[in-house]
Amino acid sequence: MPATPIHSTQEIVIAATLWLMHRYQQTGCKKLARMVEQHLRWMQMGAGSPALAHACQRLSFEWRAVSCTTPMSTTQPGLH
Repeated sequence: MPATPIHSTQEIVIAATLWLMHRYQQTGCKKLARMVEQHLRWMQMGAGSPALAHACQRLSFEWRAVSCTTPMSTTQPGLH
């Protein structure tokens, strides 16, 4: 069996943020919106490398576009 690739913390946080943004687009859930914003703040505070700072900036632009175009959910929260 091949070894599982090792990912850095910043790769994991970027992937998690993208996943949360995608789920928010699908659901419009306010809790997911808060999680995206938490991830972006964490990335901004911990951007010790130029690559992470650039990724954070790009994700922030994407988040603004996503959060402005996705209607907020008015239904009961479901499984995400």
